[in-house]
Amino acid sequence: MPSHRTKQCALSLLLLPLLIYFAAFPLISSSITTLLLNQKKNQIELYLIHRGEALQEMIKQQLTALHFDCNNEDWQIIRNPHFYNRYIRFMSVETKEGKQCSTLGYPLILDDIKGFSIPVQTGFSISATPVIDHTESELLIQFTDNNNRVIWVIDSSWIQNKLDSPCNACFYYQATFLENGTEVLSIKRGNEQVPLESNAKSVVFHGTGKTSATKQQLWSGEALQQYIQYKMIIWGAPISLLLGLLLMSGYWLVRNYRNSIEGLIEKGIRDREFIPYYQPIVDSRTQKVVGYEVLLRWQKGHELVAPDLFIYAAESTGLIVEITTQIIRKVLNDLERLPSSHWVSINLVAEHVEKRQLSILLHSLNWPQTQRIKFELTERIPIKNLTVAAEEIALLMEKGYQFKIDDFGTGYGGFSYLQHLHIRSIKIDKMFVDTIETDDVKKSVLDSIIASAKTGKIELIAEGAETLNQVNYLAAQGVYLIQGYVYAHPMPINEIVQRLSHTNSSSSIFV
Repeated sequence: MPSHRTKQCALSLLLLPLLIYFAAFPLISSSITTLLLNQKKNQIELYLIHRGEALQEMIKQQLTALHFDCNNEDWQIIRNPHFYNRYIRFMSVETKEGKQCSTLGYPLILDDIKGFSIPVQTGFSISATPVIDHTESELLIQFTDNNNRVIWVIDSSWIQNKLDSPCNACFYYQATFLENGTEVLSIKRGNEQVPLESNAKSVVFHGTGKTSATKQQLWSGEALQQYIQYKMIIWGAPISLLLGLLLMSGYWLVRNYRNSIEGLIEKGIRDREFIPYYQPIVDSRTQKVVGYEVLLRWQKGHELVAPDLFIYAAESTGLIVEITTQIIRKVLNDLERLPSSHWVSINLVAEHVEKRQLSILLHSLNWPQTQRIKFELTERIPIKNLTVAAEEIALLMEKGYQFKIDDFGTGYGGFSYLQHLHIRSIKIDKMFVDTIETDDVKKSVLDSIIASAKTGKIELIAEGAETLNQVNYLAAQGVYLIQGYVYAHPMPINEIVQRLSHTNSSSSIFV
């Protein structure tokens, strides 16, 4: 059951993105407003560039083709869809003789619509249609040559379409035409109240001609900010909660992993909680200790974790390699406290010899204690690459290290390991020792293992002996190296040293 503190931490992670989001809400809103304002300004600038290029080319083609007589050919040019398009709202031609023709099909009084004009280049001027009852004026271009005149009314509806996106009444646009720095003409579109608002933002951009310049200004105000804040709540709050869920889920995953056996083992490695225990191996003929099997123990706080709870996980995840590395370093220190005639036997798995992990470690330590360190190769996990393993073991044997097969007959390999790996020592598993003085069918297996080993001149060590009758039976079969509770249980190095100090001989048995 998760603790109250754990639940609080998970809830905090869930709400943290939401709290940060709303704390930064004004700043984010302001930044998005500025971003959208500049994006809108860029859209307008880009459209004006494209429109200017298109109008310039179109007007040039029209003026070249016009005869300025308002006859059929002029009518066809004026009404040609190629020229009369989305950029042009109205076009009219007036000849020097006073004849008129237009896209509407009948003459117009041009002086009434052209208004005050500003020269922009030779023959051209611009003006605006008059404002009547708060209606919006349109930009007007006029060309005059040899008393012939052409007027184009430019369609400005595009700007309103752009100003209505992403929300209505969010922007206000004004294009001001300047002559010698003085405002002489302006085109306005959008929500006129926006520039009057206290929190209005604006951006200014300019255009230039040969004799005039334009100052364009775009405003955004309260409506855009409200739109942005609404969208931020609609989208930002769920996304923040989703991020919070991800953080909380990640927290639970990490917490559960750390509390899983694999996560706990990794933490144990980091904290160097794995320690060696030593179980004496006794020569039953002399009743003296000759060596020890190093047994892995996990000192977690003030408690020892039972090996059955973590050995399989450590081996299956490959963490046993890191653990063994730490154990070897600790054993090397402990050997200095043991009699020089005593050796230790350290358990290995297939990965140690398949990936040359062991030789790399021992080489880095300058091949320490070659006569006092032996290795036991467990059969629980099979060796997949016998060739590499054989090369690794041969290299270590050349340095003086000895190898045994642990739990012989209970797992993979068996006699195949003896043949391919050239190992000359095996340990009889407790499972077979327990059959002594019983009718268990495995007793015949025990006798077969002993007989085969004696024939092959292979050293035998019996594990798990608990009674003197078992010791005597094994001795009668020629097995004298005994490990088990009949002599001693596994102990930490301090207890081993203490017991040795209380005996008359460094090789005396402990019980």
